[in-house]
Amino acid sequence: MKILNRIQKTSFIFATLIVLSLGSFAQTADEGAKLFSANCTSCHSINEKIVGPPLKNVHKKYDEAWIIKWVKNSQEFIKSGDAKAVKVYEENNKIPMTSFATFTDLQVKSIIAYVKAESEKAPVASAASASSNVATDSETETTDLSDCINWLMVVSFLLLIIVIGLMISILEKLGDIKGKPSINWIRINGFLLLAFLILGMAAVVWEFYYHTKLTVNAQTPASAHGVIYDSMFNITLVLTGIMFVVTQVLLFWYGYRYKHSDTRKALYYPDNHKLEFIWTIIPAVVLTVLVVRGLQTWSAITDRNQNDKAQVIEVFGYQFDWKMRYAGADNKLGAHDFRKMGVWNELGVDPNDSASKDDIVTSELHLKVGQPVVLKFRAKDVIHSAYLPHFRVQMNVVPGLPTQFIFTPTVTTNQMREIMKNPTFDYVLLCNKICGSAHYRMNRKVIVESAEDYYKWLSTQPKLVAENTATAESDSKALATK
Repeated sequence: MKILNRIQKTSFIFATLIVLSLGSFAQTADEGAKLFSANCTSCHSINEKIVGPPLKNVHKKYDEAWIIKWVKNSQEFIKSGDAKAVKVYEENNKIPMTSFATFTDLQVKSIIAYVKAESEKAPVASAASASSNVATDSETETTDLSDCINWLMVVSFLLLIIVIGLMISILEKLGDIKGKPSINWIRINGFLLLAFLILGMAAVVWEFYYHTKLTVNAQTPASAHGVIYDSMFNITLVLTGIMFVVTQVLLFWYGYRYKHSDTRKALYYPDNHKLEFIWTIIPAVVLTVLVVRGLQTWSAITDRNQNDKAQVIEVFGYQFDWKMRYAGADNKLGAHDFRKMGVWNELGVDPNDSASKDDIVTSELHLKVGQPVVLKFRAKDVIHSAYLPHFRVQMNVVPGLPTQFIFTPTVTTNQMREIMKNPTFDYVLLCNKICGSAHYRMNRKVIVESAEDYYKWLSTQPKLVAENTATAESDSKALATK
């Protein structure tokens, strides 16, 4: 009996440990999924090659300690002469991997757990996909019948065109025999012009009615200058729209009304100074007003005097992701050197500069509602374009040429979700300039929140200075001795 009790207790403890370990693994994998999404998806996928290789079963190829060293600082690992690290580097065209020195061993392990979990899902997904692609006999027959019908329709259409062509050819030959055209092409062309005008204008109306509401400009602007921007855009659209309608109606109507006629002689009308004066002065005045207003608006938006009261955030673009660097309490960003990217840290920020001691680097862009913000843009490799459509903000991000844009967010993320009646809505930061094969993946979520929520979130983020300061200092001393 005692032996039975011991077996029961042992079994219970063993089962409990298994449950706890499975729960711990799930929690670790979930944390790894968040880290992977925030830091790795711009270059890696589980099953597909993007910039870096696919990560499926990477935990089977390399041991955990090796992966941790590689993730934290691949360049240092390669320089150490590790054979596996050198091989991976050379197999991937010597493209350096971003260093994540701020990651703890536990965070890297959670990413490995996530990759492991996803790798194990892949065969199941493949099997499910394969089984779903196996069609029944009836489905195959239906597909074959549908294909036959489609081909018959294509052949019938081609035959119809051939028959119409033959009929026209016969009618033209009859007209030549009679000495009088059987088909009045001039009249037909005139009616076709009118038909094209009517159908074209109907298509324009349909396009505006159905698709305008799907554009970003149809949504409430989320910045102070966005209201003026939308006003300028709408006025320009209305004016050019009126001119489009007038000119297209006149163009096609004149083509129909004054088509060739044997009973009418064309009138030579050399010039009309009054008419030319009118159609030159009116567009010139309208365009001048639009351009002057645009210059005034742009000057007000880009006024550098706003810098004194604006929050400073650096947006760092690289293939194929964004990093955000927040100035600390001093509202000043530390100095940077492009030659030290991947040496001091991934952004090349000097950790010895006093202004960089409180800088914070994250993968999320958080903004305070009602607070002016100056986004300072910097690129690592090629030209990118930072585009925040809901804030009516776009600025090129150019290597070696810092740019910036100042604006004030006016609508929080939660407020915009209520306005749009979409609980899953999020602002986005996109790259609006094709910058490489994974350009489409270069986007980040933008959060606009109250100052209280902003500072609460910022307080949980690690300081940049924690990023291998000792290595940076020794590197600086080495440079000083040269």
